[in-house]
Amino acid sequence: MTAPRLDRRRSESPARFRPTAVEIDLQALCDNARAITGLTGTPVCAVVKADAYGHGAPAVAHALEADGAVAGFAVSLVEEGVQLRDAGVRGPILVMGPAQRGGGDEMAARDLTPVVSTDEDLDELAEVAHRRGRRIAAHLKIDTGMSRLGVMPAHAPELATQARAGGVELVGLMTHLANADIEDPADEHATTWQQLAKFRASIDAVCATGALVTVRHAANSSGAMLFAPARFDLVRVGLALYGNGHWSSDAALATPRRPGLRFVTHVAQLRHLEPGARVGYGGLGVVRRPSVVAVLPVGYADGLPRAVTGRGEVVVGGRRCPILGAVSMDITIADVTDLPGVEVGDEVVLLGPGTGRFGTDHIRCAELAGWTGLSEYEVTCGISKRVPRLAT
Repeated sequence: MTAPRLDRRRSESPARFRPTAVEIDLQALCDNARAITGLTGTPVCAVVKADAYGHGAPAVAHALEADGAVAGFAVSLVEEGVQLRDAGVRGPILVMGPAQRGGGDEMAARDLTPVVSTDEDLDELAEVAHRRGRRIAAHLKIDTGMSRLGVMPAHAPELATQARAGGVELVGLMTHLANADIEDPADEHATTWQQLAKFRASIDAVCATGALVTVRHAANSSGAMLFAPARFDLVRVGLALYGNGHWSSDAALATPRRPGLRFVTHVAQLRHLEPGARVGYGGLGVVRRPSVVAVLPVGYADGLPRAVTGRGEVVVGGRRCPILGAVSMDITIADVTDLPGVEVGDEVVLLGPGTGRFGTDHIRCAELAGWTGLSEYEVTCGISKRVPRLAT
């Protein structure tokens, strides 16, 4: 089956008039995956849940698979795994979320690997295995301290024994690190080290039951970048794959990664305003000098958070300019008074690197998150589906 592709030429969509888009650098994502593998020495499982964090899951997964940059993929929902199979993705797909009830047959039919985190999950898979007359491979999630999903370590060996008797082969063991993004790897008493100790003990206990475990994984992006003992056989990478996140270790800083996403629009109109003019809803923007402002056809309905009002910036023609007044549903105003020669049609970058005749300024995901009180995950996941994704 031919995989769906991101639009590559604006002319391919004649009904598209608004010059607002998310540009996806698929090669950057492939390069990032290889760089992470180079740092960790461990295969990468690309986390492509939530539409690949807003980057477009089918196209991202297809590009990573075609490049050979990753060992497989992880999603949260059965539906997300089905979407990837329908897109022609053939590699391993791990379904990690709890919303699997009733999806056992679909996962078996689509060759999706479920993550077992309760006795009920196991019971359903055992029934599917019995009905289909074959063993079903699954991963077992162990709760080592996140207190969210997973079986308690003491229960893991018993469940592993039940799984094998019921036709479910636990080929993988996993856990999830709660604090790897905020802890110092040198602190031997940190929560992460305690979680890893519990996980290693659970691995030994489960394998002692005869479970044919072939892959063990614990590290998310922060675990992969900072905690070498967390890397095991696989690292589940999302944030770092997309070129976001910041880790201060020498090795992480030396690992080249670049953003895979640019959120862009273009100047729709220019307006000349006199001192005292108030801009936008509530008159929150006040003009203090004779000013030129750019009308941008983008707003919070597109994923530019209204919370950037009064503090955010955009990059116009490669140079930063302040947002003036409140971000509204479809329109944002930027003060371009200090950029003589700005024209209608000039590129405006809301997120990502900018280039133009005025400079090469960059709006980083962490910076936009800081302006809004959001996490980097929320920034990219929050970009609306009404904004087309274009491959560059």
